[in-house]
Amino acid sequence: MTRTVLVTGAASGMGRIVAQRHAAAGWRVAAVDLNAAGLADTATRSPNTHTYTCDVSDPGQVAAVVDKVRSELGAIDRLVHAAGMAHVHASVLDHDVAQLRKMMDVNYIGTVNICQAVIPAMKQADTGTVVLFASLAGWLPSPGMAGYTASKHAVIGFSESLSYELHGTGVRFLVLCPPTVETPFLDAVRAENASVLGNVGGSNAEDIVDALEKALAKPKTPLFVFPGQAKPSYYLRRFLPGAARAIIRRSVHPTE
Repeated sequence: MTRTVLVTGAASGMGRIVAQRHAAAGWRVAAVDLNAAGLADTATRSPNTHTYTCDVSDPGQVAAVVDKVRSELGAIDRLVHAAGMAHVHASVLDHDVAQLRKMMDVNYIGTVNICQAVIPAMKQADTGTVVLFASLAGWLPSPGMAGYTASKHAVIGFSESLSYELHGTGVRFLVLCPPTVETPFLDAVRAENASVLGNVGGSNAEDIVDALEKALAKPKTPLFVFPGQAKPSYYLRRFLPGAARAIIRRSVHPTE
């Protein structure tokens, strides 16, 4: 029986890779993004891919797209929510509040919108898998990324609360918390303010999706999955918070 996956953020980056791999594995793919041209490119490269343009921060658009996917492709067996955005600035004290609000609307409220549209039917059917993309940044804040960090911290808190509601249902739920990843998303951050990341390079996007696939292949996984360098960074933050803060502080004040 052919299964259906809905992937947000499918026009580029890790969302595109996730969509392409599911299509190659024979899934019916509902590729969702605000970038129609990027979606068209994703679909051209992959069979079984149907595209849907949507702003995830708009609950009406999200509900309409999810209804359309179900009518055209059937029940949604898996949700992979990878859509997101970032703005960076030298200081949070002069960060444009409109940009902060937009990040919260897309990264956090967008997550709420897609979960509210997709998960109730999964709960009713007592089956399904939900993957949300958070970020290591939600656990380990860094300079110049206060708004993005706050939005991902909100996703992490929302996800933990949701996990209790889904416990005992047939819905499997995990949250991917990758480190910095080399994607068009990261290119946009560098273009906006290269000094925020300095010389820091990102992980390979294919490797991060590999880690997600390995987690999904296991019968049980922790709620939060930390691929690649995210795991040691998370443990450093958890068990040696002073050392973690000192390392980050030196990235801003190297002479201290």
